[in-house]
Amino acid sequence: MKKFAVIGLGNFGANVAIELSKLDCKVTAIDIDKNKVQSLQDFAEMAIIADVSERSFLENLGVDNYDCFIVSTGKDSHASILIALYLKELGAAQIIVKANSEDHARILYKVGATEAIIPEKQMALKLSHSLARQNLIDQLPLTGEYYVAEIAPPDDFINKRLMELQLRTKYHVQVIALKDSITGEFEFAPGGEYTIKKNDILVVLGKEQDIVGFKE
Repeated sequence: MKKFAVIGLGNFGANVAIELSKLDCKVTAIDIDKNKVQSLQDFAEMAIIADVSERSFLENLGVDNYDCFIVSTGKDSHASILIALYLKELGAAQIIVKANSEDHARILYKVGATEAIIPEKQMALKLSHSLARQNLIDQLPLTGEYYVAEIAPPDDFINKRLMELQLRTKYHVQVIALKDSITGEFEFAPGGEYTIKKNDILVVLGKEQDIVGFKE
């Protein structure tokens, strides 16, 4: 079972801690605010009131005991930079930090963060793509140029077999699963004989420009 430490229990940190707990991960929730820590007691294996910008706390916590640290200190950019630096120096395996800006993210990478994320920017990009592109329901960027996207099939796809559509040849995308829009259930790695139904959602893998071409 994976073990995570979530440092900073604002909206972002608290929700990460709760979801990790629901996914049967062991979570240590840490914040200097007593009320925030108490609100996470039912979800966390340990809920600790502490000033994590003190290096001695992290030394006593035992960084080697955790698979990943998630740092979310709100607007206090200095604290997140300091914590990321200490975690790196203490040998943390994975350090994910919520950044407030691109400049903040660059500094976090410099001091040792494994990943620096700007949730507001990522959600804005996701929403913009889904609004601007016809039939696009959701899109998840992968390494490099590749994306996984959920796409509602055009009307002329309905009642046709996947092999008839020749999506790999025509559009250079691969259907890796189908999702029932009513039940939410998935069918992974569908064969060429699969016939697309009206309530199907195509889950495709491909380069962004090919996915855009496929939808248009």
